[in-house]
Amino acid sequence: MSTSTKAAPYPLAGIRVADFSHVLAGPFCTRILCDLGAEVIKIETPEGDISRRLGRRRGGMSGYYMQQNCGKLNVSLDLKRAEGRALAARLAGACDVLVENFRPGVMDALGLGEGPLREANQGLIYCSISGFGHSSPLRSQRAFAGVVHAATGLLHRQAEAWGHEPEDSVLAVGDTVTGLQAAIAILAALQLRERTGCGQFIDMAMHDALLAIQEAANFTLFDEGGSDTDFLCAWVHRCKDEYVVIPADPRAYWSELTRVMGRPELRTDPRFDTYEKRAPRLRELEGIVGEWVQSFACAADAVAALHKAGVAAAKVLTLSQALASEQTRARAMTVQCDDRSGGTSAVLNSPYRFSSASAGVHGRAPFRGEDNRAVLTKLLGVDEHELRGLEESGVLSSRIPAAG
Repeated sequence: MSTSTKAAPYPLAGIRVADFSHVLAGPFCTRILCDLGAEVIKIETPEGDISRRLGRRRGGMSGYYMQQNCGKLNVSLDLKRAEGRALAARLAGACDVLVENFRPGVMDALGLGEGPLREANQGLIYCSISGFGHSSPLRSQRAFAGVVHAATGLLHRQAEAWGHEPEDSVLAVGDTVTGLQAAIAILAALQLRERTGCGQFIDMAMHDALLAIQEAANFTLFDEGGSDTDFLCAWVHRCKDEYVVIPADPRAYWSELTRVMGRPELRTDPRFDTYEKRAPRLRELEGIVGEWVQSFACAADAVAALHKAGVAAAKVLTLSQALASEQTRARAMTVQCDDRSGGTSAVLNSPYRFSSASAGVHGRAPFRGEDNRAVLTKLLGVDEHELRGLEESGVLSSRIPAAG
């Protein structure tokens, strides 16, 4: 289903992707490509993507799997069998892009590594997502989001800023940021292929992707003193009912803050009258602003006062409140998708808004092996006799719940 009312083209229409990925980093990347119009063929083993079993299910489909895989086709191959690996290689030969997120060496052991596949299809863009990359002393280490959160300093920064023991992030940013970075790299490689005709191998490490977004790294790399805990993203203060976030750095926005607080004397206070004097007194400034916020009975009133003074602020919402907000509805950031039970369920929509192109959810999430026959017949010319043989031998399989 398209979220656009215009018959505008999808930017990646005509691009075909072989998706060997599972759970989150890889599927997040290929969902982006799918939302932009690429034909994504998810190649799934008989054991199935573990995300099919995460969370509640409806009509045999988990909401977690549906969100990351809506719009994709699905072929289920037993890659432990030579025939399954041969079919996977043939499918890669019919694609523009391949995405996988196994540990380095796994695809090579299956005969599906970059070398033989790109030799057979020289225009193939092969993106390998792993925890630490192929040229790494940690290349064989298993990595999930929490591992790279720890290995890139993120957890330590959070603990230092919050003043408590390290706790993992509630967001799998190691996965989603890597998926975004991988999608960017793939788009760049597609553009380069337009000029050179050559494909590309992309070695995308979760470690590198997450380290690259740490803007506070300058405190260490610049080597001029200071600490990353001096870097203020936002303060969170409690009113009498709820919380308010104020991302206005008082070192730079002290004039505006003193004005909205009704404390003009603080603007000329010799402790705070220059940026340089305010810089080492962040905690003191935090206390002054926090005391003012706490005087409000209602978070909405505090936010309104800050907005009137031109200071950025927002009430802290729960995820449920954010998903149901007027802002989310206005931006069409959720969309109804066939949930395979005869009804629909909401999934997050694409954030891309083009003036004359389409993007967004335009299909349901597939059951395992649902498109075996259609894909293999269309792309590889596999005939009925061969299809039956592959199904009888278990090389091809599916798990499609019975209707009703």
